[in-house]
Amino acid sequence: MGNALQIRVTAVTWNEDLLEKLWPKLTELAFSVPIKHEKHGVLEMVRALSDGLQFLPWSEARRKAMGPGIEEAARIKQALENALADWQPREANILSDKLEDVLDNLEKAFVA
Repeated sequence: MGNALQIRVTAVTWNEDLLEKLWPKLTELAFSVPIKHEKHGVLEMVRALSDGLQFLPWSEARRKAMGPGIEEAARIKQALENALADWQPREANILSDKLEDVLDNLEKAFVA
C-alpha cells in the first residue's frame, strides 16, 4: 500500500434492487428489523435477519423453520468477511455462492 492509495478486497451488492427480486419475503422481513439500514445489500440483509432472530419476538414457527438457515447465513457471512480480510478472494467467491444458496432455501422456508 502506498501513502495515499489503499488496496481493498471487498464484497458489494452491485444492484440492491435484485434483493427484492431474488428474495422478496426475506428482504421485507430483514429490512423491517429496527436497526440502522445504511445499505440494502446481501450482507446487510443477513446481518438484519440475524439481529431479528436474536432480538425480536418472532413466532416459534418462524424460529424453528428459519432459525438454522439464518444462523448458517450469518456463519457464512462472517467466513466471507474473514476471507476478504485475509486477501482470499477465491474463497470469498465460493462462500458468496454458498450464502446465496442458503438465502434461496430461506426464501422457500419463509414463515410469516
